[in-house]
Formats: sequence, C-alpha cells, structure tokens
Amino acid sequence: MRIAAPINNNNLKVARELKKVAEVRNMENIRARFTIVDSNQIMFMLLDDEKFHPNYDIGVWINTEFFASALEQMFDLAWKEMKQVK
Repeated sequence: MRIAAPINNNNLKVARELKKVAEVRNMENIRARFTIVDSNQIMFMLLDDEKFHPNYDIGVWINTEFFASALEQMFDLAWKEMKQVK
C-alpha cells in the first residue's frame, strides 16, 4: 500500500505510524484525494476539503480497469518525485 499526503508538523506522527503498514510519501504540490484499488477501481472525492465542511463531502466509486490503470500510471510518475517520510 502506498499513501501520498501533505505531511506537516500536525500530522507527522500519524505519517510515521502509517509507515509501519505502508509506504508514505509527502505530496506537497498535488491537491487531490483518491484511492486506486487493485488497479481496476477508483474512489475519488469531489469537493475541496479546505473549502467545504466534511459533512458535505462526496465521493464517486468507479469500477473501470482502463481509467484506473491510466490514473495509476500518472500516480506512479508523481510518486517518484515525492519525498519519503522519515
């Protein structure tokens, strides 16, 4: 499992805990929230969590190998540029 998230002093402890079960990297310049499951399903959130209250958050789950594979390839490229959490 790979987790990319904006890491700062407020969540560094949690990121280090997650390193016990996943690879964790700092995603500084990308603002997105999504999950790719088994290279064929995607869950992505539609609203900016900095602008909307969490009660109004909404997500879409898509079961499509083609789109999931394409998004995974783009994520892999970005992943190489992200810094590991230490």
